[in-house]
Amino acid sequence: MKFYSLELETKHITTTKTCRYSTYGNLSDLTKYFWFCLHGSKMLCEQMLYKFSDFDPATHYVVAPEGMNRLYLNGFGGDVVATWMTKRDRLEEIEDFSNYLNTLYHQEVHKLPAGCKKILLGFSQGGTSLYRWLHRETVIADYLIGYACWIPEDINLLDGKTDLSQIESLYTYGQDDEFLTAERIAALRSIITKNQLAIEILPYEGQHKIDKEWLKEIWTTKLR
Repeated sequence: MKFYSLELETKHITTTKTCRYSTYGNLSDLTKYFWFCLHGSKMLCEQMLYKFSDFDPATHYVVAPEGMNRLYLNGFGGDVVATWMTKRDRLEEIEDFSNYLNTLYHQEVHKLPAGCKKILLGFSQGGTSLYRWLHRETVIADYLIGYACWIPEDINLLDGKTDLSQIESLYTYGQDDEFLTAERIAALRSIITKNQLAIEILPYEGQHKIDKEWLKEIWTTKLR
């Protein structure tokens, strides 16, 4: 019996994909704040919108894109959730979601009234994905909020296509966040320093989730 060695080659093909996103608020000439919000791993886009239930829908318009990868939250059934990327074909996934975010963002920005403030917010994995998108694409915004996320250390944010020095940046996290220990925060500060990023760090009493009251506080004191 003759055995043949397997000569395997992995290839990629680019195709179209239908993506999902949710919105909150009534976009009109009265809109003063446009929020573009990326959810964390194993979440859905509408979960981000619940955090804005106390925001005036006449002046706040929120767009929450959803990650392109879906999975069951528990095993093989139950709730379906989304994620932005995994370690499998990571670079291709970054390119895919960057193209998606770029298309959606510019589609919505084109509709905004003059003077409307543009705010980028990324929670957890969504925040990390947000930084990768800004590195790959040219994005114009007024504010950037990294919320309990990791700032990627494997890219040089200084040479990214988006000039982060032109965006007022904040980073916030709960002091009881199980993923952001004192050591992790120290490492995060080193990444910020290495990339010469001007980021105001705002810790608060909370865990690894977006706190509605704290988000309202940030808007009231930092973004208005």
